[in-house]
Amino acid sequence: MTAAEAHAEQIRDAYEAIGLAHRWRLPRPVEDEGWVRRWELEEASHAIWAQAHMAYWTVEEARVTVAKVRAALGLHVADIDLLDDAERDAYIAGLTDEERADLAGPWPVEWLYSPEPDAPIRIVNLFAGSGGWCEGIEHVLGEPVDMVGVDNSPAACATARAAGFRRICASVTDLAPEHPALRYVVAVILSPPCQTLSPGGKLAGLAQEAMQIVEDVIGYAAVAAGFITVDDAGDGMEGYAPPTGETWEEVRAPLAALEDERTGLMAEAVIWPLALQARHGRIRWVAMEQSSNLLKAPAAEYVVEAIRSEFYAAGWEYADFSLVEAADYGAASKKNRTFMVAMRYSRPFIDYRPSEPFPVTTWAACMGWDKGHKVATRGVRGINPLTGRPKGGGTFRADEPGTTVTGTAYGWAREEDGLKVNHSDLGRAVGFRAGFPWTHVGRGEGIRNKTQLIADTVSPVVSAAWIAHILGRVWEPQTRAYVHSLYQLQSPRPAARRGRSPARLRNDAVAREGRFLTRATHAPAAGHGKSLPHPRRRPRSPAQ
Repeated sequence: MTAAEAHAEQIRDAYEAIGLAHRWRLPRPVEDEGWVRRWELEEASHAIWAQAHMAYWTVEEARVTVAKVRAALGLHVADIDLLDDAERDAYIAGLTDEERADLAGPWPVEWLYSPEPDAPIRIVNLFAGSGGWCEGIEHVLGEPVDMVGVDNSPAACATARAAGFRRICASVTDLAPEHPALRYVVAVILSPPCQTLSPGGKLAGLAQEAMQIVEDVIGYAAVAAGFITVDDAGDGMEGYAPPTGETWEEVRAPLAALEDERTGLMAEAVIWPLALQARHGRIRWVAMEQSSNLLKAPAAEYVVEAIRSEFYAAGWEYADFSLVEAADYGAASKKNRTFMVAMRYSRPFIDYRPSEPFPVTTWAACMGWDKGHKVATRGVRGINPLTGRPKGGGTFRADEPGTTVTGTAYGWAREEDGLKVNHSDLGRAVGFRAGFPWTHVGRGEGIRNKTQLIADTVSPVVSAAWIAHILGRVWEPQTRAYVHSLYQLQSPRPAARRGRSPARLRNDAVAREGRFLTRATHAPAAGHGKSLPHPRRRPRSPAQ
């Protein structure tokens, strides 16, 4: 190991030399002293890459040998991921319960062991919130998965746990993708905070400088994970350069310059998947939900392309983005969001779009109102001193899907008589089952806080369609039945309630809607986001 550490020093020296070469890069047509200097350094870098390759594999082989010998002697192994599956399981089985809990924490202890062949896939759900993804996968799609969510909101975690979903209440950036309990994770689902990109916010995240920082960190993540491509390292090897050895804290460091730290959390969409790929090699796909402005705002164009580019550079088969509207899937309120999918070994062949339009669910139908009403969204907003009227807000017709639910929706009321809606109603409008346990943590009733939880979630009906799109599952019959039971039961007409349980209604709806099987497609239709096999990158200046 002492000899290996000397080789590790060579890797660090190699990256310093490559960094020097990069600083001298100039456009090829510039035939001057600078171009000559650049060319000489590029040529010299081949030998540097070869040295780094040799050093990296020397270090890795030494670490594996030490780990295997220590395990065979019954000694402590610092990195159990250097053992093969059988050796690893045997080593873990020999630990005490307390040692296993310490090793696994904060993840489930059973995740330390290799899964059974027919076990549900293991998924990490980052920025998991109150459970929109979980609700869609489990209660709408009916897909068995072994999923653990991470969120730093105590209220969101309490809500999700009350609904029966697993949560780790922590900051995503405080957890390590290389954790030994994540060895068998095959998918990452994430919904980074969108407030700084959302049309309802101040849009600070869409400033050109902010997007440039996020784009750069996405590129740094790929290099740190070991996915910078090298055509010829001088030793006959073509492929990837070794990881730089930088920690994820060092990779994320430039994000500190952002006006709002939440903007930078979108980089986790690349950091976690590529870290899992480099460390454990078992990840298969990634799904992300983000503000619609990620695809609508020109300032975000290069971030989208950077995400695509790094997945393709790391050998992934497919990466694509689409705009999806929840009301198109039967939800009673609008929620237009950007969704991403990246897959290592295949492409989606089940369309996420309905084969036929869903019946429109109006706000009035969701609330059990008669037709002809309007909803006032001014609520308890402050008064504008210049106009004397409430700040923002307005009205929308209840005979159509409601406007997007926001954190101030607790103040929405029927314009005619001031009748307000409760949290269960707002949750159902977004697509959650009635009685979903929206939970406040802290003093008071948390009326606004619970409303914000609802506003921040992924719509379960869209979650079901998007995950089915990735997994290749039929989703329309289940989703249509779910929407039918969610909203039809709330109709004031007695015939919709008489003698029928929710389960019976849902089963009947599945039978009726069986003809709506999702059509299979081998590529997205034009206009719905095309994959880019050769993503365009932002031109760089000589200084960059």
